[in-house]
Amino acid sequence: MTETKAKTNAEIHVLADETLGGIKREYVEVNRKAEVGEKIVIVNAGVQCEEPYSNGDIFEVESLLGCGRGIQTACYRDIFDSEYRVLEPTDIVHIDDGRYEMVEREGEVGEKIIVVSPDEWIGDDEETGRIGTVKSLYSDGDLSVEAIGLVFGTEYRVLVPLNKHEKTFESKNSVYKQMKNFIHNDLGITRQDIQEMISIAVSNEVQKMSESGKLDRIAGEKIESLIEEGFGNGGRLLYGFKERVSQTVSDEVGKRIANVLNINVELKEEGN
Repeated sequence: MTETKAKTNAEIHVLADETLGGIKREYVEVNRKAEVGEKIVIVNAGVQCEEPYSNGDIFEVESLLGCGRGIQTACYRDIFDSEYRVLEPTDIVHIDDGRYEMVEREGEVGEKIIVVSPDEWIGDDEETGRIGTVKSLYSDGDLSVEAIGLVFGTEYRVLVPLNKHEKTFESKNSVYKQMKNFIHNDLGITRQDIQEMISIAVSNEVQKMSESGKLDRIAGEKIESLIEEGFGNGGRLLYGFKERVSQTVSDEVGKRIANVLNINVELKEEGN
C-alpha cells in the first residue's frame, strides 16, 4: 500500500483520490479515531519502529489495534491515536489549474460534470473520475456529455469553479479602486466634499417628502401601527403606551436625521 507526504496549508491536504480516478482532492484534518480504509496524517510522531515515520507522513489505515489503542498501516506500523489526525475528503477537487466544488444537482448545458458513481449495469470503474462538458439535457437529470455520451442523473456531480467568484470580486474591487482614485486624484473631490454633497441631497429629498405630504403619511402609518398594538389587549390601553409612542417617534425621527445628515439633534418630549 502506497504512502505519501503532502504539503499542508491551514490543515488542508491535496491528495490523489483513487475513488475519483486519481483526481486531486482536498482533505481536511479531523481529530477523531480513524476507520479502516481512511487516510491519516502524522501530527505528533512518537513511537519509532523498524520503519520510522515523522510528522507530515500520510498513511492509509489497514487495521485497528486492539483495545482502541490506535491503528496499523502497511509494513505493520502501529500508530497510536494521539499521533495522527484523520483526513476527511471535501467536495473540492483540483483540475488543471482550477479548484472546483462538486455539487449534487442537475447539470446545465455548457457546465462541466464529473462521473462519481457509474451505473453498475452500464458503466464500469474506468468511468469514475471522467470529466466532460454538458451538450444537452434529458429528463430526470440525465445528460449528453462530450467525450462520454449518456450520463444518468445519479452518476455525476456538477463542477462549479470556485475561482470564478474570486476573480469577479477582484474585478469589482479593481473597478472600485479606479473610480476612487479618479474622484480623489483627477477630480480633486475630498471625502468632506462627498459628505457635504450627500447631506445637501438628503436635505432636499426630506424637504420634498415633507412638502408632498409623504413624510406625514410615513409618520402616520407608524403611529397607526402603534395604536393598534396599544389596544391589542381586549380593547384596553396597554400600560406605558403613551410613553412608548412618544419615545418611538422621537427615536425614529432623531436617528434618521442625525445619521443621514450627520448633525446633532436633540428631541425633547413635550409635556402632556
